[in-house]
Amino acid sequence: MIERLPLLALFLAAACRSTGPAPPPVRRSPPPPWTTAFVQPAVLIADEIRIEGPEGLLQHFASRQDPDLVTYTSRTTPEGLLQETVVRPGIGGVEIAGQLDGLELRALRRLLVLQHFEDVPVTVRGKGNAFWASGDGKEQRREETILLRGAPGR
Repeated sequence: MIERLPLLALFLAAACRSTGPAPPPVRRSPPPPWTTAFVQPAVLIADEIRIEGPEGLLQHFASRQDPDLVTYTSRTTPEGLLQETVVRPGIGGVEIAGQLDGLELRALRRLLVLQHFEDVPVTVRGKGNAFWASGDGKEQRREETILLRGAPGR
């Protein structure tokens, strides 16, 4: 074994040797400032809720999934990362709960979240008997579709 140590040291030295200059570090520009449109407490309830936004969206979003009540999928699409939560067939009285900053979300059938590859405004669309209310209850809207938008940094 001792006779093999110099040979082992030679192999290790060769493996650690650099073959050229190190590549420069990849520098990414910082993401644009996040929107403040959803900071104030509010609630959105609808049959289907779709959230779309730029990189960083998933750092501002959270949801719960009970595998006995819903199905959850996550996949990459040409537009970006798509997460979909759907109430299982034949199950009623279930809400898919989510949160986007201060906006509480309750989808009665399906919740979709698409984090785009490119910079896009943050949009939240409630479709199907949609109801939105401010956290203090002073403002309310009930429409078939409610669209909420948040521009970066605003």
